[in-house]
Amino acid sequence: MADPRPAHVHRVRVRPADCDRQGIVHASRYPVFFEAAMVETLRSLLGSYKELEKHGIDFVMAETSIRYLSPARFDDLLRISVRVRTLGTTTLTMGFDADVDGTPVATGWNRYTSFGTPELRSTPIPADFRKVLERRPVSTRSAPAPRSAPSPRR
Repeated sequence: MADPRPAHVHRVRVRPADCDRQGIVHASRYPVFFEAAMVETLRSLLGSYKELEKHGIDFVMAETSIRYLSPARFDDLLRISVRVRTLGTTTLTMGFDADVDGTPVATGWNRYTSFGTPELRSTPIPADFRKVLERRPVSTRSAPAPRSAPSPRR
């Protein structure tokens, strides 16, 4: 059984700029919140995101999925639990569960590809970073298989 503890918990206070006219967090803000949670998770695990840069790699977003469950509003404190969902040779999928006072508001995942910064192409995640990521709790949820082609717009 996978460890249910998150690798990191990120908190963010909802600002007026995050909300639509009804005072509800706009759907476009969750990717920003989740990206900040990912950066803070890596900072908590590695000491600094710059550790990746020192090794000549960066993580670039390859795919994302978000399900909106309940509204969050201005001045709510979002609690975003972050978990490593999958760890491949060149990819890292992180899961995000956002809640307000224990009420789930959004859940999602981002798949990142490890890129070599000098050559700008996919590169294996360095062994020392893999060890840190493998020690962290892994989500009990499995990431959906990547889509081979984008869905047609309707």
